[in-house]
Amino acid sequence: MLIMLGMIIMKNMVIRKIGVKVNKFISNKIKNESNQEILLITQEECAEVTQAISKIFRFGMDDEYNGVTNREHLQEELGDLLCMIELLIASDMVDEMTVYHAKNAKMAKLAKWSNIKEEV
Repeated sequence: MLIMLGMIIMKNMVIRKIGVKVNKFISNKIKNESNQEILLITQEECAEVTQAISKIFRFGMDDEYNGVTNREHLQEELGDLLCMIELLIASDMVDEMTVYHAKNAKMAKLAKWSNIKEEV
């Protein structure tokens, strides 16, 4: 009788442990799918910013298409990209402080190696 009771207790412990692993798996799968979507949309927004900049090089900043200037279109796409960057940070895929340190490092490189800082 004690042996059977011990087996039942062990069985319940194993079931609970498996249940926890399954729940973690499902939770991680959902999180991974959400993270994948954030990454995918971020990638798309990067491409749209690239395209908007290409239009500016080809047609100028103030050229219009469907009532929207290239400047306005670039601003919209940059806003979309900023949104996605904030989502990357909020979802803990990237660390906010590391991103800002990288941004500051880039500003320092630009100040040293380009003419951009002189023009801004």
